[in-house]
Amino acid sequence: MGAIKPHQSLRHTPLTLFLLLSCALSGCTAVTAVSAIPGTLYGAVSDQFSSEEVSFPYSIRACLVAIQDSLKSMRLAIDILEIQPDGGYGIAFNNKKLNGKITLIKQTESLTTIKISVKSMTREESIEDAVIKMVETTLKNQIQTAKFQLAAYQDLRALPSTTSQHLGWFRPGAMLDASKSDVDGWLTVALPSGESGYVQGEFGHHKTVSR
Repeated sequence: MGAIKPHQSLRHTPLTLFLLLSCALSGCTAVTAVSAIPGTLYGAVSDQFSSEEVSFPYSIRACLVAIQDSLKSMRLAIDILEIQPDGGYGIAFNNKKLNGKITLIKQTESLTTIKISVKSMTREESIEDAVIKMVETTLKNQIQTAKFQLAAYQDLRALPSTTSQHLGWFRPGAMLDASKSDVDGWLTVALPSGESGYVQGEFGHHKTVSR
């Protein structure tokens, strides 16, 4: 994929990103989205009906770590991390006002495409841009030994059994699109890919899933 010359854009400071996110979380009118992001971004394609798509000249591992750190800095977290058959990942994150989905696609060992969609009542393009900018900044400052933090996560399974195929991980305490399964102690959850998986747990307060 050839490099696309980035358009001029507003330069976000950490304070700007925080105010932008706070505005959307409080339900006020979304700020006008920034165009393309300068720097190491190879390309950007925006579909007003679906998601924002960007490609970074970094490995998929580095991008995954950067996404986790970026969401944490925005007071968000990865709720589901789904392993994709093509070697990529599907991510779901949400809170009481927003639902977000990120897909990571491995183009090469050093080129990764990220698709992000954030919605409340409507698509929140300003939040998508804020997350992308934060990921870009995090990638630039990331140390080579940085790793995805899995300590707070539990396994996702293809069937309600600990011996079934491992599909990824979920964060206990997260608000998931879940329902009771036919097996006691297991819940069916919707995955970022649109498929279903199973987790060991039960419904907690505010429709969260606890282990």
